[in-house]
Amino acid sequence: MTRLTARVPLRADLAGGTLDLWPLYLFHPGARTVNVAISIYAECEVQTTNDSAIDVTLTDASFHHRYSSLAELLADERMALIGKTLEHFKLGGLQIVTRTEAPRGSGLGGSSALAVALVRSFSALAGAPVDGDDLIALVRDIETRLLGVPAGVQDYYPPVYGGLAALHLEPGRIVRHPMSIPLAELGRHFVLHYSGVAHFSGTNNWEMYKRQVERDPRVHDGLSEIAAIANRMEKALHAQDLEAAGHALADEWAARKKLVDGISTPEVDRVIELGIGAGAWGGKVCGAGGGGCIVFLAPPDRREAVVQALADAPGRVLPVGPVAGGISVEEVRDQMIFSFGHRRGISGQDLDELWVASSDKGAYKPFVLAEAAITFDHPRYGVHRTINRTLLAPVDLQTGEPRWQESREADPALMELRSAPEPGRDSIGPRDPDQLRDAVVEGEIGLRQQLVESETISLWHNPAFEIFSQPDEPRADFLQRLMEIAEQKLENESDQLERTFRRRIDQMRERAERDQREVDDADSDSPRQGERPELGIAWGQTLYNITSGRPAPSSGDHLSPNEADYVEKIAQLQKHWDREREVLRDELTQRARSLEEIHLTPSARGVETRRYMIVWIPSAR
Repeated sequence: MTRLTARVPLRADLAGGTLDLWPLYLFHPGARTVNVAISIYAECEVQTTNDSAIDVTLTDASFHHRYSSLAELLADERMALIGKTLEHFKLGGLQIVTRTEAPRGSGLGGSSALAVALVRSFSALAGAPVDGDDLIALVRDIETRLLGVPAGVQDYYPPVYGGLAALHLEPGRIVRHPMSIPLAELGRHFVLHYSGVAHFSGTNNWEMYKRQVERDPRVHDGLSEIAAIANRMEKALHAQDLEAAGHALADEWAARKKLVDGISTPEVDRVIELGIGAGAWGGKVCGAGGGGCIVFLAPPDRREAVVQALADAPGRVLPVGPVAGGISVEEVRDQMIFSFGHRRGISGQDLDELWVASSDKGAYKPFVLAEAAITFDHPRYGVHRTINRTLLAPVDLQTGEPRWQESREADPALMELRSAPEPGRDSIGPRDPDQLRDAVVEGEIGLRQQLVESETISLWHNPAFEIFSQPDEPRADFLQRLMEIAEQKLENESDQLERTFRRRIDQMRERAERDQREVDDADSDSPRQGERPELGIAWGQTLYNITSGRPAPSSGDHLSPNEADYVEKIAQLQKHWDREREVLRDELTQRARSLEEIHLTPSARGVETRRYMIVWIPSAR
């Protein structure tokens, strides 16, 4: 048995989108795209099985199905991404679970990020893991084949490499240039708002692609302007001039809106107007436009005002920020764990020691600084949540054991860490350094126990739809999301109702025609003998009305007795249909509002130590 879990961040693009489509950037020398990885993640978990079936769970869609073969899976249009990827690697006999934290149609590159996670996992199961630029190229080609239109490349770099970077779109190659600005500083100016309007990037991108190739001057000149603005954005971020970057963001959006119709919407315009009115330097839609997420850059002292102003707009502000890390993969093979990514090993030979610079004149005392990722799993319903903790625990001065029950949360960024102690300052601790190191290493077990016992997350659960809230998602936001799902279900089930009532209407028409023929046959002197009843116009008008929510026509002098009787029956049927739809709406609304609060705790296996070291801190004797 082999199980792989791949987790990747999504991205927010700041400037130069659309130019990353080949060969558009060749028409604009010096073109580049600037984007940043953000703390919204896509994840896939893939496990081999002992048969040829493929078991798929799409957690976000509350979907689960077991396919007997790859051919059966490929026949399901909902499985297009997974199917094309499995077909490429010729794999079968798998359990696949996917999760994406982004809202649907967010414009944050969620489908591309998930494709990165899937391709990386499937390639490892096929025996030849693909990484780095090779991984990006393969995902690009698979997505292009899937979409049927050219796929850009900017969506793949943040999931693979993380961080903030400019992609220089040069002939023959794309070169990634990471930026040195601290991501925490960028985060102080960063706001991301989901408009509530989903978009499809392929539509706008393909329209611009065609017009550029056809030498439409409006698109060509607009993309040239965007290329120049992306250059300004990169320079501003390198100089850590966030105000200039904010103005470049505003200019990029102004230029982008002129490219083709439909890039902006009234909802998007309203959100950007509110954000800038509250003090943001600029805002733009992520991705190709038409909806999704809007990113803002604002002065730190106006950021909260921007967030408050956006509370009056459709959608919601997402509690996210820039992140440095890219893809991480954990592989479990016959219960042996192999990790790929940013995790450090924990061993006596690999235990770091650092010293904190301080104006305190006391002696050094040992502490343990530990960073851990705590994962909460609910396999039955596909709940998978990970939080990070950084703890600082004092060390017992006699035994060298960490006292985790006295630990507190810490921020290493606020600690001035040095690689060597200050000359002349004493140290207090166990006399034998090896004893200290061995006790600290063994103390990692205590860290895990402490986190298992103390950590818990509370989630809202909707049993009717089998959906869980996101960590820290307010009850009101979760309820709003459930109501949107209920509305979609109502639309789908209304379609089924409509088909049912169409059949009933057809049956009524056939019965009316049959009755009319019987009357005509019985009355040989009838001038209408042998003619078909005149139900065509009434039937068509009534069917149109009933399926568009309009009242059915009432009987009148212009209708024959047969038509009037028929239309009256249809009117009664329409009332019945309306009642059923309202009952369905009430039922779905009630199901959406059914919530329960659950509390999850991690298992020992759900605690992963990512950094673990001795830190010497000056303190009074």
